[in-house]
Amino acid sequence: MGIPFEILLLTSGAGALQSAFFSAYLFSIRKERSLANVLLALLLLAFAIRIVKSVVYYFSLGHQVSTVVMNLGFGANLAIFPLLLLYLNSFHQKDYRFDWLRHAPHLAPALMVMLLSPVLTPYFWMKQHGYAVSLWSAALYLPFCIRVVVRNFQKINATQRVWALSVMIGVVLVWAGYMANFIFGMVPYIVAPVVFSFLIYFLSYLGLKKGEIFRQREKYERSAYSEHQIGRCFEDLQAWMNRQHPYRDASITLPKMADQLKVPMNLLSETINRRTQQSFPDYINSFRIKDAQERLKDPANDHEKIATIAHETGFKSISVFNAAFKKHANTTPSAYRNGPSRA
Repeated sequence: MGIPFEILLLTSGAGALQSAFFSAYLFSIRKERSLANVLLALLLLAFAIRIVKSVVYYFSLGHQVSTVVMNLGFGANLAIFPLLLLYLNSFHQKDYRFDWLRHAPHLAPALMVMLLSPVLTPYFWMKQHGYAVSLWSAALYLPFCIRVVVRNFQKINATQRVWALSVMIGVVLVWAGYMANFIFGMVPYIVAPVVFSFLIYFLSYLGLKKGEIFRQREKYERSAYSEHQIGRCFEDLQAWMNRQHPYRDASITLPKMADQLKVPMNLLSETINRRTQQSFPDYINSFRIKDAQERLKDPANDHEKIATIAHETGFKSISVFNAAFKKHANTTPSAYRNGPSRA
């Protein structure tokens, strides 16, 4: 049994509308209007135009679409992967700048198609392989997009990793849907617009839940420390935390830790904030809770009181431990200890 016409129309059309709204929102936040946000807004706008063309084509009688709408859709399609590459670069590099001489040529084919909208015909796209070329051309950008994400993966925090991977993988899945339909004849045409709808709503949810994605560099816009210094400090910090377990000292403070690591306190604070998106207390508590979880699941510690484990992992009181444990593990220490899984 096939999916009803109305459900397909609502699902695919809603995705295009949401993409346009998301784009408009990014353009409207003046305070955080970074290059990355502008490029993401343009990427979402290109997708909105592309998906609208697809929806109109699929649901119109006899698949009849005006020449202008068709060419706008194909032009937007040519802009998607260049914009994805530019966005990923600007997202990962705070000092990234748009260079007209270097970057504008990537968008030239899309602009040319849109300018020639009244002239280009379906014969060009379908019979002269214009559409196939536009789909295959996206594959040229894919290795470069992957390279940007992989090269910067360890330089960003977990939230930023999830976002960057979601955007890249999502765009690739939509492109794969169009490829699977037109090039390989494996899936219906409407699959790609439906996949995009799920993608854009997931990205919207993630963006609303993790708003720092769009203002990640504002706090340290004029940082005195380079990415290399931040990265080196974070590597040393993580190694020291895992080797020496300083978090077990209930009196540990940011100044004490900076002194023991022999780094400026401001550098240490900025490193923790930028690499983990956590405050110093939350960062320390994350290690304490992980340590406590390992002890609670170890049968050798079944005789130990939870208060004792809390004290040995660096907490001053059981109440503070319980609150921190619930925040990080989303359950209570006793429920965790009595859970079904054991180490």
